[in-house]
Amino acid sequence: EAVPLAHAVVERAARDCDVRVLFIKGPTAGAQGLRAARVSLDVDALVDPARRDVLAGALTDLGWVDEHPYTSPTVLPMHSLTHRHPSWPCELDLHDRFPGFFADPQDVFEHLWTRRTTIEVAARQIACPDRAGQALVLALHALRDPHDPSKSAELSDLVGRVGTSFDADALRDLAALAHDLGAADTAAPFLSAVGAPEIGRGTTARTDLMAWRLRTEPGDPTAVSWVDALRRQPLRSWPRYLWYAAWLSEHELRVADPSLPHTRFAVLRARIRRLRRGLGALPAAVRSVRGHE
Repeated sequence: EAVPLAHAVVERAARDCDVRVLFIKGPTAGAQGLRAARVSLDVDALVDPARRDVLAGALTDLGWVDEHPYTSPTVLPMHSLTHRHPSWPCELDLHDRFPGFFADPQDVFEHLWTRRTTIEVAARQIACPDRAGQALVLALHALRDPHDPSKSAELSDLVGRVGTSFDADALRDLAALAHDLGAADTAAPFLSAVGAPEIGRGTTARTDLMAWRLRTEPGDPTAVSWVDALRRQPLRSWPRYLWYAAWLSEHELRVADPSLPHTRFAVLRARIRRLRRGLGALPAAVRSVRGHE
């Protein structure tokens, strides 16, 4: 019951503070016939990027706290903020962008908002992308981890559902929307599998396509993202950046691992484990980044 009700909480909070929200994945995707009905573990909402902070503040006032572990200004912006409430057994993920869409985040939201539909969840009509927009969100979510068997299964299921329910006009619209959202190349495996026409292929900026390919490489995507981000930093920022990468604050360590015992020794061990993992993943991460330059 928590997840549908939490959708209603976010919808009401957004309406009260005049923030536009589109619910993605979860029960809306199930109601649209794009994936099998199942129990979700969190609420995913794509929020108007210009006003995400307004909604985040309203939810914080209701006890939903943003516990994002990484707060350094040297880290590249994350695509979502995770809010938790001590009395609710689920999380809220507020996205201002979605990985794989490389058009400007505000433009992406406006495109999807213009095409929005509504689905009943917890006896409330909530806004979500239309079937084409939702299908692209689900496809990119699966394609972010192509080496995960569960994500491969999700993509195969989605391909089957779209392939049997989208006619030629709908497939052309799907391909055109992917191009408008900057996903013609990132969503290409999905678009090809469902028989959508090749609209806008090869138009993704080289740096964006490199970032996507690094994200979907096998191995440790976290280490790769740190190395790629370091490469973008001016040399004068490297010492601060490397120190932060190796030595997160105690608060950030505890958010990343809530089970961490409340002792200095436990914190030290966590930092040493993190450093060892990072050093172990570093050579492969450097090779991945160099291989895509």
